[in-house]
Amino acid sequence: DDMPDIYYTTRRTHGIIIGISCMPDEYCFCNIRRTDFADKGFDLFLHEVKDGYMVRVGSVKGHKIVDAETDLFTDYTHDDIEEMVRFEAKRQMAFSSSGNWDNMRYILELKLDHPAWERESEKCLGCGLCTLVCPTCRCYDVRDIPELDGKTGVRIRRWDSCQYWSHGLVAGGHNFRESRIERFKNRYLCKNAYCAPVTTAYCVGCGRCTYFCPAGIDFKKVLMEIRGEIEDGKRVQHT
Repeated sequence: DDMPDIYYTTRRTHGIIIGISCMPDEYCFCNIRRTDFADKGFDLFLHEVKDGYMVRVGSVKGHKIVDAETDLFTDYTHDDIEEMVRFEAKRQMAFSSSGNWDNMRYILELKLDHPAWERESEKCLGCGLCTLVCPTCRCYDVRDIPELDGKTGVRIRRWDSCQYWSHGLVAGGHNFRESRIERFKNRYLCKNAYCAPVTTAYCVGCGRCTYFCPAGIDFKKVLMEIRGEIEDGKRVQHT
């Protein structure tokens, strides 16, 4: 990024990122998003094996941790590698989600009038819970808090949600996403269209938004319906 966020990069530089290979649940579709196996972005990555974890090192910082904590890390064995391979194979077989995410950006932009948008947005409560549990949502608001002397104050950034009515409210009282359907569409487009020139993983396929949604909106099913892969809750066979 040509303009990195200094507050984020400072925290990330001084932090340690440890990933772990987990078994998918019924909501997970990271296999479709091709984010089910991490090959970068971590210091240490753990794979479950008998009586411990097989550890992959992904950075200089990770190597320093392993070298410094000799009481926690030992050399792996051939059996450890075999067990890790078996675990990952079992994990891949556990995925229940299937589908196609290719060219999703262009499909969404061409189907902004699809009836699923209005139907599903009518269920939405606008609570913003989907954005609070999403690992990549990052909207924020800027607030100025003046001191009583009228001369000084502080400026803060506060976590916000694109699903709140107030998120699109600007000076003069104009709201550029006043309707619920506009806010509903925005989140799907943000995860799958706006980000396309930068990354393909603004939606990582964790399924948290679906799991926590109090209205029962299924993020993946909405996209699959708009794409034309399901109809009335059933998969469509294209010939």
